[in-house]
Amino acid sequence: MAPTAGSLCNKFLALLLLIVHVGCFLLTTADHRSRRRPPPPKKATPTPSCLKPHKALTSSYSFLKRIFSSKTCKMAIETARPPTPARTSQEISPPVETPTAGTPQDSDITTAETNQFVHISNDIFPCTACGEIFPKHQLLEQHQSAKHAVSELADSDSGKNIVRIIFETGWTSKEKSPKIVRILKIHNSPKIVSRFEEYRESVKAKAAARNGAVKRRDERCIADGNELLRFHCATFLCDLGQNGNSSLCGQQFCSICGIIKSGFSHKLDGISTLSSSWRAHVAIPEDIEEEFKFLNVKRAILVCRVIAGRVGSDADEPEKDGEGFHSVVGRSGSGAQTTLDEEELLVFNPRAVLPCFAIVYEI
Repeated sequence: MAPTAGSLCNKFLALLLLIVHVGCFLLTTADHRSRRRPPPPKKATPTPSCLKPHKALTSSYSFLKRIFSSKTCKMAIETARPPTPARTSQEISPPVETPTAGTPQDSDITTAETNQFVHISNDIFPCTACGEIFPKHQLLEQHQSAKHAVSELADSDSGKNIVRIIFETGWTSKEKSPKIVRILKIHNSPKIVSRFEEYRESVKAKAAARNGAVKRRDERCIADGNELLRFHCATFLCDLGQNGNSSLCGQQFCSICGIIKSGFSHKLDGISTLSSSWRAHVAIPEDIEEEFKFLNVKRAILVCRVIAGRVGSDADEPEKDGEGFHSVVGRSGSGAQTTLDEEELLVFNPRAVLPCFAIVYEI
């Protein structure tokens, strides 16, 4: 039985509706996907011919071709369009200007500040013992010579045992053996040490320049100025070295502090230096502590380096720092019974005696 015109028309309409439905579904899906992507910048691009509207559809095949070709065209256009490059931090940041000559830079300022700091630090002189700061080096020396003049030697110090042996060697009487209270090391100021070294060099120079044959006693003067280790006993009134006290007092009759601070007096006719600590002890009356007990007087023995130079034996011959002798051997007794005391040496120049240790003792 041949199909009628009505049935063919109905089938064609049903097929047409199915094709339209499928086409709408595909268009909706493509539009949904395109919304997820960021919208590209508006650009005047020619509209493809495939996107031009047509007023009528001739057939189902041409309609489906337009649908699929429109999707393909959109994808091809988006793929072919180059992506917009992201701007980096270097592009965003402003360009760095190159400094020109003559413009003050941070490095120059830093260098100037550093030089100023170094200049200031060179004008500061700290005390290594207490940390006090002084603006001048002379003030630092005065502070150290007055406040840190001595320091007590500890039992663990090897130098303390050596000084103790030297001190006890001259004591022959066991009944009057000394009891060492403390041994103090003297920190002489650079000025006093310099005066001592200069005097040594002058003695050496005079001995070397002496005309005629060099005598045997001048050989030591040329070598080291005839340096000897001698002892000198003196009294003091303060608590020097007690409980870590390293300061010198300003009392007029405190001999030890005066000698350490300024050296021996120039008013003396001669500085008495002895060959042993016992001879230095007996040079001062034994009852001096009892006589000046109200002043709390104590005694101490100074261990000194002495530039003896040319030593004379006749009291009438030497000339102080002249062409004669620099020191003379002491004499004991009076009148016809006067004899030479080789254990005592009188030194004329105070610069020739440098105290190194002070030994506080009791009998």
